[in-house]
Amino acid sequence: MVTVSTRPEPGSKMVLEIEVQPDEVDRHFATAYRHVAERTKVPGFRPGKAPRHVIDRFVGRGSVLAEAVDHLVSDSYGAALDQTDVIPIDNPEIDLDPANLAEGRGITFTATVPVRPDVTLGSYTDYSFGLETPEVTDDQVAQVIEELREQQATLRPVDGRGAAEGDIASVKFVGTIDREPFEGGSADRLPVVIGEDRMIPGWEQQLIGLEIGGTKGFDIAFPEDYRVEELRGKEAHFEVELLDLREKLLPEVTDDFAKSVGDVQTVDELRAEIRDAMEKRAEAEARHAFGDRIIDFAVSNASVELPEVMIANEVEIMRDELQSRLAQQRIGLDQYLALAKQTPEELTAELREPATRRVKTLLVLSAIAEREGIDASDEQIDAEIGEQLERYGEDARLREYLTSRRGRSYLRMTLRNRTLIDTLVDRALGTDASAEPTEAEATESAEQSEESS
Repeated sequence: MVTVSTRPEPGSKMVLEIEVQPDEVDRHFATAYRHVAERTKVPGFRPGKAPRHVIDRFVGRGSVLAEAVDHLVSDSYGAALDQTDVIPIDNPEIDLDPANLAEGRGITFTATVPVRPDVTLGSYTDYSFGLETPEVTDDQVAQVIEELREQQATLRPVDGRGAAEGDIASVKFVGTIDREPFEGGSADRLPVVIGEDRMIPGWEQQLIGLEIGGTKGFDIAFPEDYRVEELRGKEAHFEVELLDLREKLLPEVTDDFAKSVGDVQTVDELRAEIRDAMEKRAEAEARHAFGDRIIDFAVSNASVELPEVMIANEVEIMRDELQSRLAQQRIGLDQYLALAKQTPEELTAELREPATRRVKTLLVLSAIAEREGIDASDEQIDAEIGEQLERYGEDARLREYLTSRRGRSYLRMTLRNRTLIDTLVDRALGTDASAEPTEAEATESAEQSEESS
């Protein structure tokens, strides 16, 4: 148990003065002696069994003292944070004189930490835009029905005609440039949907009219913006053989079709169901976009001096996020940088601007939440931890992170911001549960009245 007091310092810093009781000091010395003894081979003693005076003589009192300081600072600093609302944005600067640390005697030290800077909020409600929900058209509904028809399509072998637009062809081909094969230019059997332009422009059209077993040779140039730099603009020759040809048969739009793709009985009911789902999605997307515009408006009207450490930390977070996305595609960061012809330093420079924008956004949202009196409770955080563990599986590392101070702080911020944005959107739409204006609204209204008078 520690006693802690705090005082702010200029430059967005907070000083924690931490007092550690004698019994806690003794506990950390005991831990230090035990750890030093366990990793030190002392002749005549089993590992970890050498008495303290032997350890002092064998490895030196200074080694034990350094170990005790490390344990005491780490444990006491964490305990002090648990007793305050201080949220450090970087590691602390510790001021502790080891000469003052001794068994049987308490000690006081300070930890100076950089904290979130003060934000000067501007208006975040007096905007000229509103919710814009696009109308769902008949053509959009018809497009979904066409997609459902495509999903239910069957393939029938083609007999008695050549290949046509929309057919599914299986082809064998060999490509050469200056009579030499090139990587990726040949295939023994490749399915091609004629007209989808999955191949280079004009390639698929060369198949039109070709019958099964037929062959064709043609020259064609790679586009100047082709993804493989070595092939850009080069002319290639292809020898193609049509191995198989099938046509796609789409089902008729009947009540039976409607029953097969949805929990409906008629085509009209299917159209109504599709329209309802599309309208709900359009409303959700419009609401999300409206919330983003409110955030952008609030951020543009706020001012804050961003600490360099917050920007640097956010750049590292964004780099980790990129690396995680690449890993899902089985691409390493080094491979990505090679493909992008980018150095690690250039990637850092590229991420700096979005990282700066994200840091300011998070700080502004936090300041608005404080003004609005919005926060996430321990019960909500616990519930979110439970949902994530259930969603992603009972993973020990995930549980350790989510239940750590850092993990809970992240979840608190996420839940608080989600509630804040919902509140601001609902208030703008007149659907906020609280009918009366908040203290923040009253304050802002009064400030605006004073400015206009």
